Amino acid sequence: KFRIDTNAGVLYARAVIIATGAKPLQLPQLEGMNLEGKGLSYCATCDGSFFRGKTVMVVGGGNTAAADAIYLSRLAEHVILVHRRDKLRATPVYHEQLAKLENVSFMWSTEVRALRGEEGKLVSAQVEHLGDGALETVPVDGVFVAVGTQPNTEFLAGALPLDAGGYIVASETGETSIPGVFAAGDVRAKALRQVVTAVSEGAVCAEQAANHVAI
Repeated sequence: KFRIDTNAGVLYARAVIIATGAKPLQLPQLEGMNLEGKGLSYCATCDGSFFRGKTVMVVGGGNTAAADAIYLSRLAEHVILVHRRDKLRATPVYHEQLAKLENVSFMWSTEVRALRGEEGKLVSAQVEHLGDGALETVPVDGVFVAVGTQPNTEFLAGALPLDAGGYIVASETGETSIPGVFAAGDVRAKALRQVVTAVSEGAVCAEQAANHVAI
């Protein structure tokens, strides 16, 4: 049996499915500004509806940032996509969609350095143009950070092999290096992290765990 120490007490099980997910990476320079929920967000689909008809900024250059910009373009008046490189890392299909959106603009080779709030809400973002170091203040109502995720695997303390990003290494059926321990969802090392893949992996792991217990 496996022993699992939780806040609710100690549990014992013959099979364990780890599905602790991942959390959005934050920008260190924005910590302590107390603007999360007041214009600063890490989830476009969660908070986008609060910015209908407003100007928002998306920070990032991968698939998540591109998808967030596309989603927000349907709600906001203007979407500014800020990326520290001179082109997106997102797959080509996102490039094609973004190119067709008239209310999406880009700030290339640029990083957000600070946010400014007034009366408890975000009013502008200070960005640095990396080419010459020039600072620019951009009026925005919201900033959505999409620079990656960090898996919730700290509690494992070396109990399972992790990849360079801290994700659990597991097979397509969720099996880890320890028989009876499975991993599903965003906590697992894989190419695509979406709700549909997490749900399917959960179902596969449940079946595998049941088979393991039946042995």
